[in-house]
Amino acid sequence: MLAPMSLSRRVLYCLGAPGFQISDRIVVGIALYFYLPPPGRGFEPQVSEEIFLGVLTAFGAAMLVGRVFDALADPVVGHLSDGSRSSWGRRRSFMVYGVLPMVGIPVLLFWPPGEAGSILNAASLTALLALYFVAFTVYVAPYLALIPEIARDSDARVRLSTLLALLSFPVLSLYNIAWPGGIELGRGMGLSSADAVRAVVVVSAALSLVLCALPILAVDERRFTDSVPSDLSLWEALRETISNRPFLVYLGAQLLFILSINLNYPAGIYYATVVLGRSEIYAAVLGIPMTVATVLAFPIVIRLTRRIGPKWTMVGCTLLIVPALASFGLMVPDVPGGAHDRWNLVIVWTAVSVLGVAVAGFLVLPYVLMSQLIDYDTERTGANRAAMYFGVQGFLTKWMYGIAAATLAFLFSRFGKSPEEALGVLLVGPVGAVAALLAAGVFALYPEQRVLAQTTRDRIETGSAI
Repeated sequence: MLAPMSLSRRVLYCLGAPGFQISDRIVVGIALYFYLPPPGRGFEPQVSEEIFLGVLTAFGAAMLVGRVFDALADPVVGHLSDGSRSSWGRRRSFMVYGVLPMVGIPVLLFWPPGEAGSILNAASLTALLALYFVAFTVYVAPYLALIPEIARDSDARVRLSTLLALLSFPVLSLYNIAWPGGIELGRGMGLSSADAVRAVVVVSAALSLVLCALPILAVDERRFTDSVPSDLSLWEALRETISNRPFLVYLGAQLLFILSINLNYPAGIYYATVVLGRSEIYAAVLGIPMTVATVLAFPIVIRLTRRIGPKWTMVGCTLLIVPALASFGLMVPDVPGGAHDRWNLVIVWTAVSVLGVAVAGFLVLPYVLMSQLIDYDTERTGANRAAMYFGVQGFLTKWMYGIAAATLAFLFSRFGKSPEEALGVLLVGPVGAVAALLAAGVFALYPEQRVLAQTTRDRIETGSAI
């Protein structure tokens, strides 16, 4: 009989999520700012901003190449983890392998080997991103695969996912506030802009390492899980996964949703500096209403999920962000106290508050929906292949991360990212809104009732609740 996980162990497991998310923020957010800074921030672009092949920049191409390696690693890591019989645990052993390179490689990005704008910097960026994204997969895919294994019924998964969100979101929100403030603090202490960014990155990586080590220490799979290793070959496992049609519908919606979110997260610091005419730290200030709205919305999301189900709650949350993102395109670049400043502030504060309500759903519901699909597959194949599902999802969603980064770089380079030429920044929100609208439409097609009806295994059992 499985031992129940104590609350303290569940908390330690959940704190791993902000750990790897901080690592991701370094690469997706701070690196974009470091390599393609807005004008007048005290340092030069580290790679060329010229457009080639019609749409690509050096930064966008490096991100795409990195995501190719990332995408290829996802199903391989998922398969190896699903079939592992390591005495450390088939999930925990991979997390051990991945944690150090995942938090260490991002630091190297901020010491490019060549002159600003050089080909050498672009090549170094590409290579390091490829290595980082593979290490990220080695840690994160097995971490996520633990969710349906340590929480074995729908209510338990909602509670675990909510606990994960309640713990990780505040940590990540504080981090999003802290890193722009850390850059300002470093400048105030006499550091150059580049060195201030580097100091923030080193501290961030150390924090990421500590948080990512906690679930490795907390989850003893021999005591807390009973999943059966998969004996399928890699190709058989892939074939079984992509033959799950409800999963493909969910995945299509998730791809569009991820494109929308990853277009807009890195743009926050550009909204603050280019459109609002304020410092980097104002991007952190904008996180306050979002955080408050998210925390207040968690009980609403949980109640709606129990009343109308995860699918329709997810559709509602996705639709909610469409007008919020679209409104960013209505702002007019200005300075504090200018003719358009009040208009801009009303738009941005209203939008981030609305986004905060939707974020509460995004932090909980995808894990619940994926767990439904993994249960469905377990009944079909007789083995729990959670890591393969997260791996296949990762294989395709990582392309969306790369496409989002390349799209941002293209918009900024083609249409501008300065107060005088800000169209590139203003277009980010509306493009993301279109992707979100399409995502909501595809989510509505997900056959949740059929998935639940065909899952015959009784998930309400003694000891399954967390």
